[in-house]
Amino acid sequence: MNEDAMIDAAKRLGAGPAARLDVDATARRVLERLREQPARRSTWIRVQWLRIAAALVVVMGGAYAVHQVWPTRENAGHAAHFVADDLNGLSTNELQDVLDRFDEMISGSGTAAPVEGSGDLRELDPQQLKRVLRSLEG
Repeated sequence: MNEDAMIDAAKRLGAGPAARLDVDATARRVLERLREQPARRSTWIRVQWLRIAAALVVVMGGAYAVHQVWPTRENAGHAAHFVADDLNGLSTNELQDVLDRFDEMISGSGTAAPVEGSGDLRELDPQQLKRVLRSLEG
């Protein structure tokens, strides 16, 4: 409010208040009071940012949880691994030892079903070898 507006408002109240009105003193007091008690800034901006951050955390956490539970395309085509993944890191000599021990296990224990017409595991075709390995896994 400017000085003229204050005087007009005081005149409407009456001649006494208009005569007693000291605009400079009133402006000084108002400025002093504002310096002592600065205007309160609303905290809604901080609250809104906090809500936005919380919503982002919830959305990202939910997306991570869904990603962990939901099957991805990478794993969708692969069957569960049994022996093949364990044998990938072996050298040729180590694989040869495994096959020799496997022959001993097959001939020594009667748990695995004998494969028709094969005396040695090296003579098995892939289907027969899978059948033997699955029978050993249980």
